[in-house]
Amino acid sequence: MSSADSPMWRRIAWSAFLSFGLLCALVDAGVLVVTIRHHTAEYHEVLSVVSNDLAKEYAELGGDAEKMAKVMREDTETHGTDNLFLLISDGEGKVVAAASSSADVQKKMLERAVGGGSHTYRIRRRCPRAGDRANAPIRVRRSRLPDGNVLSVGCDVTDAERHVFLVAVLLGASLVFALFVGAAVGVFLARRFSAPLSRMAAAAKRLADGDYSARVALTSEGREISELENAFNQMASENEKTLRDLRTLTDDIAHDLRTPLTRMRAAAEMEASAASASAPSKLAVIVSEESSKMLEMINTMLDISQTSNLPERSPRSDVDLAAFAVRVVDLYSALAEESSLSIAAEIPPEPVVVSANEGRMQQLLGNLLDNAIKFSPSGGKIRVAVAAHPPSLSVCNSGPGIAPEDQPHVFKRFWRAEKSRSLPGNGLGLALVQAIATAYGATVECESSLEGPTMFKVVFPQAGIRKST
Repeated sequence: MSSADSPMWRRIAWSAFLSFGLLCALVDAGVLVVTIRHHTAEYHEVLSVVSNDLAKEYAELGGDAEKMAKVMREDTETHGTDNLFLLISDGEGKVVAAASSSADVQKKMLERAVGGGSHTYRIRRRCPRAGDRANAPIRVRRSRLPDGNVLSVGCDVTDAERHVFLVAVLLGASLVFALFVGAAVGVFLARRFSAPLSRMAAAAKRLADGDYSARVALTSEGREISELENAFNQMASENEKTLRDLRTLTDDIAHDLRTPLTRMRAAAEMEASAASASAPSKLAVIVSEESSKMLEMINTMLDISQTSNLPERSPRSDVDLAAFAVRVVDLYSALAEESSLSIAAEIPPEPVVVSANEGRMQQLLGNLLDNAIKFSPSGGKIRVAVAAHPPSLSVCNSGPGIAPEDQPHVFKRFWRAEKSRSLPGNGLGLALVQAIATAYGATVECESSLEGPTMFKVVFPQAGIRKST
């Protein structure tokens, strides 16, 4: 999923998580570096102090090896024989004086004593009898004495390194905990901040789908959000008013056009009937046919407008969909046979009753059957089915289907697919079907593929079922 397709709250939460995680990681790294530098400075200071003191003692004793060894033993006893390791060697790698509890440490210090000037290095001792301190880390400072001998001073840094390790573990655990808490808080805040936009997006989608009464509930989530909500609602109100005025104007024009068109058709029919049967007036026939088409289109537009805007004005009664479907199928059987089509009804054994206007239902099912007959090839089959759970009415034809890219547009006014433009019709039939279904709280579904079949299904509210007694 690209970033453009992902929800905004997820991107906000992810950005906050990364920023918070980076900040915590930098803080933990800083604490760890300070801890390491602190312990490093401590043992460096110990090594430096001991080395300087021993160098002074060595100079005062005139390089006496026995006296120097005694002084070194006293120093190791003071600091702990397992904590301090001392060695003085000549330039050829021979021991001059030593005080060490580990032969392994002394051997490694002697090996590293051959060389240049001052240097600090790290070794580990191998001493099975050392218990917990076996394989312990030792930091050694090597320095050159005035007479050319080498002084090596080592100290055990196990405690320091354990402390650093413990600090690192604690910092790592705190980082994981902080990231977990930060992620949870980030998701919560991101969802809260993006919730008003999600509500406005849902309202905008309802507007785009034709529900011009959609509004956003006003909240107290901040001045900017309140201003945006008010602006959105004001825009939606203005759009609804404009559309209502436009529909009123359209209806008025349609009403005004219907009367002169009716007169034109009547005059043309009279002219055509008055002409000779062998030489009918071609102009009168054309005017009559085109006037009829225009009147049909205007009447359908007015039906759609009336059904969409004032659905409560249509008187309702209990309509048994099963018996109703059988009657309508009988009416259309002759028309289907003329086109070499077979038509059948599938109904449940019990009544399926909905509250609707039977005349409007006649328009709904009639338009669906007209479409099925129009688009079914010779020899095709048309099936009208009624179901009870939930109450629904469907029309399925075996003809060629509707392309997937065309299906979202089939219920729009005056829209026609490219391959159907040569067929009779004005593109208002399915728009009227949807308007009637919406007026009764029903939904219209279209299921089709390029090879067929095509099915239009009207699903009514569940409350419309009435079982037989």
